[in-house]
Amino acid sequence: MVAYNTNELFSATEVAKNFATITSKLYKKELEKIGILKNNKLDFILLKSEDFEKIIEKEVQKVLFEEDRKFVATQVEKVKSGAAKFYSIEETEAKLDAVIKEYEH
Repeated sequence: MVAYNTNELFSATEVAKNFATITSKLYKKELEKIGILKNNKLDFILLKSEDFEKIIEKEVQKVLFEEDRKFVATQVEKVKSGAAKFYSIEETEAKLDAVIKEYEH
């Protein structure tokens, strides 16, 4: 859970009455986020769009890294178990040439 300083928390009523003042604090980077309370419970979070995009990008990078890590681990296991087949450059070129010929016809 994200921690909030008391100066980052506002009631929904405060935000409605002072929207321009409160959002200017985000714009000026006096605050990085604003928690909006409804019935004294955090209900919404207000962020600058660029900050939101950075958060999303970080999460996407984490997912991609994890996928890459799993792929590499699988490939390492194949090498260790002998299930991986290695080809010379010449063998690879011959296989590629054969595939290209199939598509040309």
